[in-house]
Amino acid sequence: MKNIAVGKYTFTLITLLILLTGCDGQTKPGSNTPEALPTKHRLTIALSSTSAAAEYEAVNYFASLIEKQSDGQLVLNVLNGKATLGQRERVAALKKGDIDFTVVPSAKVSHLYPGIELFDLPFFFTEHHQVRRVYASNASRQMLAKLQDYGLVGLAFWDGGFKQLVTNAPLSSKDQFLNKRFRIVESTVLREQFKSWGGLTLPISTARVSEAYANGDLDGEEMTLSQLSAHRRSNLQVNLTRHGHQTLLLMMSAKTKNRLPEQLIHIIDSAAKTASTFQYDIAYQKEKLALLSLREDGVINVPSNALLAWMKTASAHVIEHQRMQFGTAMLEQVIQAKTDWENLPPDNLIVALDADMFGSAALSGLAIRRGIELALEEINQQGGILGKEVRLMVRNNSMVPSRGLDNIALLSKLPNVLAVFSGISSPVVLAELNLLHEKKMLMLVPWAAATPIVSNGYAPNFVFRVSVRDEYAAQFLLEGALKASDKVGFFLVNNGWGRSNFEGLSKEMEKRKYQPTGVQWFDWGEKNMETKIRNLINRGAKAIIFVGNAVEGEKFVTALARYENPPVVYSHWGITGSTFAERSANALEKIDLRVLQTFSFIGNDNPAAKALMARYHDRYGTTKGTDIFAPSGTAHAYDLMHMLAIAANKAGSTDMAAIQKEMTQLEYYQGVMKTYRSPFKGTQDALTKDDYLFAFYKNGTLHPLESSR
Repeated sequence: MKNIAVGKYTFTLITLLILLTGCDGQTKPGSNTPEALPTKHRLTIALSSTSAAAEYEAVNYFASLIEKQSDGQLVLNVLNGKATLGQRERVAALKKGDIDFTVVPSAKVSHLYPGIELFDLPFFFTEHHQVRRVYASNASRQMLAKLQDYGLVGLAFWDGGFKQLVTNAPLSSKDQFLNKRFRIVESTVLREQFKSWGGLTLPISTARVSEAYANGDLDGEEMTLSQLSAHRRSNLQVNLTRHGHQTLLLMMSAKTKNRLPEQLIHIIDSAAKTASTFQYDIAYQKEKLALLSLREDGVINVPSNALLAWMKTASAHVIEHQRMQFGTAMLEQVIQAKTDWENLPPDNLIVALDADMFGSAALSGLAIRRGIELALEEINQQGGILGKEVRLMVRNNSMVPSRGLDNIALLSKLPNVLAVFSGISSPVVLAELNLLHEKKMLMLVPWAAATPIVSNGYAPNFVFRVSVRDEYAAQFLLEGALKASDKVGFFLVNNGWGRSNFEGLSKEMEKRKYQPTGVQWFDWGEKNMETKIRNLINRGAKAIIFVGNAVEGEKFVTALARYENPPVVYSHWGITGSTFAERSANALEKIDLRVLQTFSFIGNDNPAAKALMARYHDRYGTTKGTDIFAPSGTAHAYDLMHMLAIAANKAGSTDMAAIQKEMTQLEYYQGVMKTYRSPFKGTQDALTKDDYLFAFYKNGTLHPLESSR
């Protein structure tokens, strides 16, 4: 009976609830039940700028944007002034999540991400529009994304303005730099910059600067005009050197990002972009106003053009000494982004380089670049070509034919282009041949080896090569392999370059009445070589001829090294265009790898080679021959550039058809590679099989096999 009573009461309660709430259990339309209010996020941004600074105004604009666009869900409290933490301390606080946003000079995160010191390079930027192009580029987006590795979210780069030198006496000669003490933000680039001018560097906190000047411990510093206008230094001179540029970073804490809803993150990103445009505009205006104000105060000194030229020349090596810290691919992306390709100086002559500068073979492009640069340095010191200075313009193609074609189309529209140098990729050059000849553009080839690049059927032929030719390489590689065994297999990349080599190797095998033990093809980017290697070994191959680039080469030697007695490998030189040796170090200890080369600085007694190596060390910060990567690419490009200069001067014109004719008639040039005698008569290939050699890797560097030439 008790259970029945409980059941009745339960039924009655349920009935009452249904009557109160409605039969469907839902709130009736028009009811007054309040909806849940959105969560309000109160965030903090900390900076230490004057209220007149562009970044302070931009931060407040940023704060207003995110509050408005989020309908009040995001409220940003701006903390500014001396009470806030120091700049490095703010970065640490941002990582911990103690603050949500900050704005600091990019150098203040260089202890975490050294590559960002790229923005501190001396005389790297000359105009604001260059800076803006870089800030809007894919390279900058990559650098901002890189900050996530350190618990920071890069939202935007802001324009801090051009830096000037502030000193206790006007700068009028280079001797005034000697042993003078300059305050810097802690930075490898800035230390080397001042060292190149003969100065000393001191990282001093902002709070101690006035005291350091008063005590005679400090002779100068670099500041932007806006900083100078806000923080006047008594009894100091502002020297308008415009020698560097300050980049600011707008950042958010990764911890803050992780706790916010995705839609609010989108609002923050959007507001950062809008605020950045605002910041760029007012930064430019404030810089102009600051200059006017400082002129009125009578503290401006304008150094002579001669002194500025000396400063620029003396510090020119910094970019190359620090290149690997930045990452050569990143640096090349920034250089390409900052160049205004539609408004190049009309008085300069141009040679262009169309190569892989960003991708897996970026070191090959860099080796070629350096050969051209070293030659141009000499040529320009001797009066240039046709009495004009010659500049090098570099375009990346990442070994993608369509990008190469885009580059040629762009370069064909530029005035005063003398020639285009190609890079490592034969497929790219082969794809460009029609357009090159349609536009009558000279192509100089210091690396790509496919036979049809030069034997292309065009008359007149606008392609000239100082490099390996696959037809000759096939003979050389096969002769080497047959010395090891008559059981030779081929391992070839499946593209125009690989097929060019297969054709040459097959002909050479037929001449000798041999058949390859096996032929294996692999695709560009293929990662698993195991099965194909096993097929060759199972067929009895004791020597393998490899034709491929560095990425595939690494996979190949790594897989081959797992065998107890692997075949001897005779490799084309495509593997040398990147960090192959570094990435394959363990495998290289276990296999016998011999690499086709044409040149080495190691053990080279040629006076021209010794002189070039000394200049290479001086310009690029290396110290010995083993430090110079891909030396063949550098030597080929160096010789080609000098031969181009001879031909152009003889032609007396920038017309590439006239220069082409003179190139074919060139009779003699004493180069670093060799002495050239009528190098481009006939095939327009300046090297023959007699110029090739084999090299082997030792401690990550290629050393020539003495018996191979």
